[in-house]
Amino acid sequence: MGFLIPILNKTMNYPNEKEFTPRLEWVLADRKITPWAKKLGLSSGTAARLLSNVVPGTDILTAIMRTEHVNLNWLLEGKGTPFMLDSYTNADAFENMLSIHAQDAQYTAYLSVDMQSSMASVVLVQPATFEFKNKSIEYQQIETLYGPCRNPLALSEALKGCDIHSFSLTQLDAMAFSRGQFGTYKLLGDDKRKGLVSKSGVDLMVQDGKSVYFTDVKRWECGNKTSMECLKAKNYTFTIDDKLEVLNMVIMYAEEHHIADKLDKATKMEVVETLEEMHKPASELTPTEIEFALRASVH
Repeated sequence: MGFLIPILNKTMNYPNEKEFTPRLEWVLADRKITPWAKKLGLSSGTAARLLSNVVPGTDILTAIMRTEHVNLNWLLEGKGTPFMLDSYTNADAFENMLSIHAQDAQYTAYLSVDMQSSMASVVLVQPATFEFKNKSIEYQQIETLYGPCRNPLALSEALKGCDIHSFSLTQLDAMAFSRGQFGTYKLLGDDKRKGLVSKSGVDLMVQDGKSVYFTDVKRWECGNKTSMECLKAKNYTFTIDDKLEVLNMVIMYAEEHHIADKLDKATKMEVVETLEEMHKPASELTPTEIEFALRASVH
């Protein structure tokens, strides 16, 4: 998806332009302005003016917006969120937009889910270039999206074709992300500092008892299965037919080992639940797994 470039007037006076430099410094964080400006092809003189509340022209503002993912309305007037963010309250609309992005370009997708709020933070990244003062500037173009997560599988399906990774956010960082407070530097970092998405490749896990993160599907050991097959396997739950088949196998095993008299209703349900936690269809369960579940439940 392309950037929407605001219409800017070089001669326009911005009511809060005296706050331009403090806001730019906030975007830069711990970076020095001169080397940062040099990467954009700006002179040291231009960098000095940026530190003197001199609002630059459209070409420089556009370059800053592209490379930092900053919201120009906020940078110039303090309106809106500091960085651009597509935020959704409807899961269908959220997944549809992710699917549109996935079809639009070959993104690397970074996903983080907070299970307490059932909300997902998504960062899409791809290398890009733009022309500035007859120079080709290379940068990492990002899209940030935030919305409801019905389950990780649904989001992974929506991002089909992307290179999907997980990343972890603390609750405070997830809240900051949802408020558009993270841009390119905070999320991706640079050659001197790692960004938030570098905390990736975490298997399905719980942190602080509240936040669960996507598994990097490429790191699952699933034999020759595809990434999506692995993901489905890790989230597999019994169908009603599976439960019936498992129940029959458990009863047969119990009769063969003369412990059928110990299989009351509660015990049967406990055995079925134990086997369901193995996340595989009834047809793939082994006799050893059935024996384990049965012996663990029969007292």
